[in-house]
Amino acid sequence: MEKQAAPADSKDFFLEIIRALPKMHHPDKLEELSLLALSLLLRRTESQPLRNELAEKIKAVMAAAPPQPTPEAMRNLARGCIRVLREAKKRRLPRAAQEIALSHSHPHSQPHPHPHPHPHHPATDTGSPRLVNRILWGLAGGVVLAVLIGAYIEWKSRSADDYDPKETLKFVEQIIESAQGHPPPTHVFGGALELASMNGVPVVIARGVPPRVCAASGMRLARKGLLSVNGETPQRVSSALITELCYKETGAATIMWAPTK
Repeated sequence: MEKQAAPADSKDFFLEIIRALPKMHHPDKLEELSLLALSLLLRRTESQPLRNELAEKIKAVMAAAPPQPTPEAMRNLARGCIRVLREAKKRRLPRAAQEIALSHSHPHSQPHPHPHPHPHHPATDTGSPRLVNRILWGLAGGVVLAVLIGAYIEWKSRSADDYDPKETLKFVEQIIESAQGHPPPTHVFGGALELASMNGVPVVIARGVPPRVCAASGMRLARKGLLSVNGETPQRVSSALITELCYKETGAATIMWAPTK
């Protein structure tokens, strides 16, 4: 029996891939991981035209890579790839629509206007093109997911040169402590740190936050107060939504956080 990843697992894993993209230091690795992420998002047969279209967009983004890209150039390339992946997420068909598209793509499945007896075939007709395609794409999806997991584990084990996960925890602690008064002029990543008041509630504003730090710290801050990222306050907080907001703008992110009473 074909075994597929649970939707929640695929969603979480895709989120981890998005977080990993800005850490890539080589264009070929960035392009490879982006294309694999696209295959994970659009792995159904009906999504192949869209997958091919967006794969060309990713290749076009990476074609602009200079011979010796700087860290900033790599981050810009990663943002371009993330925009394409976000487009894939918005444009992909839901399961119900894909089933309808699949049924319309097989006109022979409709009743014949002049029915006549046919020889009985066993129920397990492995020669059916539809069944063969589903099996092949199921196997391909499993292979892609396995490759993605292996690639991500390898890259995850290598910490980026300019990123220390412990500094993210320090950043969260600094934001929380700043709400109590007298924040330092800058946070641990060098951006401006300000304290304002809205209706008597302290609001900490952190500018110049690296998007990867914004994504990693967002849920921790959301559990302890009200979080706004790049001017948007999500009504339903989730890691996926916070990550999208952190990478929505070009460049560093701005976080506003207020403790809840």
